[in-house]
This record gives sequence, C-alpha cells and structure tokens, in this order.
Amino acid sequence: MTLTPDALADEVCSAGNFPAECRSALRAVPREDFIPAQMWVQEVDGEDYQPVDRQVDPERWLRNVYSDRVIVTQFDDGRTAWPKVGDRPTCSASMPSAVVGMLAELGAELGDQVLEIGTGTGFNAALLAHIVGRAGTVTTVEIDRQLADVARANLANAGVLNVEVEHGDGAASRADFARWSRVIATAGVRVGQLPYSWVRESRPGAVIVAPMRADLASGPLVRFEVGNDGTATGHAVADLRVGFMELRNQRVASSMSDLRWDDENADVTYTDLAPWTLLLAENDRWPLAVALPSCRYDVWEKTTDRPGVAWLRDPLSLSWASVVREGEQYTVRQHGPRRLWDEAEAAYRWWRQRGAPPLEAWNWTVSADRQTVTLP
Repeated sequence: MTLTPDALADEVCSAGNFPAECRSALRAVPREDFIPAQMWVQEVDGEDYQPVDRQVDPERWLRNVYSDRVIVTQFDDGRTAWPKVGDRPTCSASMPSAVVGMLAELGAELGDQVLEIGTGTGFNAALLAHIVGRAGTVTTVEIDRQLADVARANLANAGVLNVEVEHGDGAASRADFARWSRVIATAGVRVGQLPYSWVRESRPGAVIVAPMRADLASGPLVRFEVGNDGTATGHAVADLRVGFMELRNQRVASSMSDLRWDDENADVTYTDLAPWTLLLAENDRWPLAVALPSCRYDVWEKTTDRPGVAWLRDPLSLSWASVVREGEQYTVRQHGPRRLWDEAEAAYRWWRQRGAPPLEAWNWTVSADRQTVTLP
C-alpha cells in the first residue's frame, strides 16, 4: 500500500465522478500536514476509537492518515487528554470521501471568495485554497481558539497563503456584506436554524452547502442557491449522507437514563404501529425529524427486567413518550405538555399517504424571517 496523497486521491476519486479540481487538490495537499502526532481512529467500523501515536507506531499512523477514515483530533472540547477516549468527538479530520463529495457540490472555482464554518485541522480550507487559486480567498472561522491557532500553524507550515483563519462564532453576523460566492459548513446545522447571515452576506447566485440535522435524524447534505430576493432554496444531495458535530451554539443536552418506561404518572394510550418502523430507518424517521425538530429517540433492547422500549424525548419541553409491545398492540405512555408519540405517528402516516418520498424530494427554504422544509 502506497501511503501518499496520490494514492489517497486515486482511492477516493475512483469511487465517484468527482471534478478534476477535487482530485488535483487531494494530490496537492498532503493530509499528514494537518494531522497531529497523537490522534484517535476507529480502525474497524462499529468498534471503539483507538489512540495512535506517530512516534510509537509511525506506519500505523501514516496508514490511517492516508485511508478514507475519520480521524478524531479532540474529544469533549479539549477536556479529555490523549490517550483517553472521551464521550463526544469535538474536532476531527473528516473522511476524505465525504470532504470531496461536499467540495464537489460546493462547486468552487478559480477566483471565488469562500467562507468556511468550522476550521478543524485546516485540511479542508487548504483544499479549498488550492481550488480557488491565488485569485480567490478562503476565510475559515473556528469557535475554539486553540483549534484556530493549531489550524493557522498547520496552514502556514504547509505553505498555504490564501487562507485567513478567524477565531469566532461562524453562526454570528459579520461586517462583510454581499461578498461570498461560496459558503460551506463543516458542522451540523439544526433544521430551521441555518444562520441567515450566511445568506445575507452572500452574492445572488452563491452556493451554500451545509450538513443539516435534527435530533431524530442527521445526515442530509443540503445544497442551497441564493436568489436575488435574499432567499436561499435547496435540496438534499442524492446518495450523500454525512455526519458532523453540531454547531456549538446549537447543542442541547439530553439524557434518557433517568426515565422509567412504566411511569405511573404518564397518560396511557395504545397503537398498532410498531415504533421500530418509524425510528430505525432513516428515510422513515425523516418526516418525524421535520415535525419534531428538538425531539430525540432511543431504543432499549429487551432484558430480563423490562421489555423492549422505544423512547421519544423533547429536552426543551421535558416531554417524553415510551412505547412497549404488550400482546398484539403497543402501549404508549406520554408525559409532559407535548404528546410526542401522537405527533410522531401523525407525521409518519402523513408522509406515507404522500407516497413515502425520499429525502431528496423535500424543498428547503431559508429567508430572513422563516425557514421551511416542505414536500411539493
């Protein structure tokens, strides 16, 4: 196995019809220049992250750097020190195939002015800098000061000159106005909460690419185009699902470990709709995510102490619902001001009545006073 940028570019680009600019950027920007000596990597899908040290095992380190894998460079906003594996990855070098897929949808060209939200290691900004050339500019914004400093140093050491790294909140409004021709977010954005400043500060015809998420579903990469009226419209990209850490100012903590599925204070109803049908398939879960954007779910396997339980919980209203199979039907317990299962079931049945359209069929609209996700 040849551990080089050329080999990585060949591996990634052979799997899709990507623009020549993306292949050229992968060849020109060595990924190793943006990966720390001590990192975490999931070498086997589904297994735990493992700490890897370049000095201890340089071949293993290099093999993972030039593979199509996510490399975590920070856990828990820096509170977890290497080699300990933390609870929440908060900075990473994304899978190169996902990076290239997003860049292909962004469609940046020579001379473009690009805004990137979420600098991370600086690798994505370096790829963008190669694509837009010296006539273009890349401004990348990182909310974590330490990460911004490291990325700035990475870019300088790699000889990348046309990238400006800013420390700040990329979701906040900026002084620049009507400047950007391309905007790309490398952090998950909540449905209905895409910062309108990204639209307002872009030129008509600009392209915005953002991974959208709700607590019930994440993954659709949405490509927006900015119109002359200051409204951005778009659709999810077909066959490209990406999972990114959410914007830090949109995080909502929630835990279901303190709930009892058989709580006597809950209101009890019944349904013939199996909760696993709604919750365990992404396409089926998406209409629920649109209808209940702050709601989270969990599925507990059956044990000797309890049946299998499906959960819904809204951390904003503190409402919850549990669904348990009992005989030929399902018992639904709901508590709080919202009836989460009723809302979820209604959204699911409405979607089925519309023919169960895929994610790509939904229309996304972002204007100054409203954001919608609708079916035509």
